[in-house]
Amino acid sequence: MEGQQYEFEHSQNELILDLSNKMRFVSYFLIAIGVLSGIIGLLSINPGAIIQGVVQTFIGTWTLNAASSFKLIVDTEGNDIVNLMGALGELRKLYRLQYWLLVNALVFMAMVLVIGIIVVIFSRVVAK
Repeated sequence: MEGQQYEFEHSQNELILDLSNKMRFVSYFLIAIGVLSGIIGLLSINPGAIIQGVVQTFIGTWTLNAASSFKLIVDTEGNDIVNLMGALGELRKLYRLQYWLLVNALVFMAMVLVIGIIVVIFSRVVAK
């Protein structure tokens, strides 16, 4: 068994190829939306649109890289696990970014809520 690499079966390769094709389609869409958003942001001097464009482009690029690694599983022999790990590495980048964006959004919302409560309490104290 030494020296042999694991190979996915035909039905598994079909599933992986279908996933790769869907991911590739989504990635092209995300990249296009990201580039358009970035261009619109630059033309209208809108930092929010620029940031959104950059984030969407990163997400699309990482999705495309993962899709390419998944497709390599089907197209090559002897490297299925290496290609699978490459795909998972790209997905990890994608979800790490989304994780931190959500954490930051939640922290920001909590801060706004606390500040809002403080303002309401302070305004009631001052009004008395």
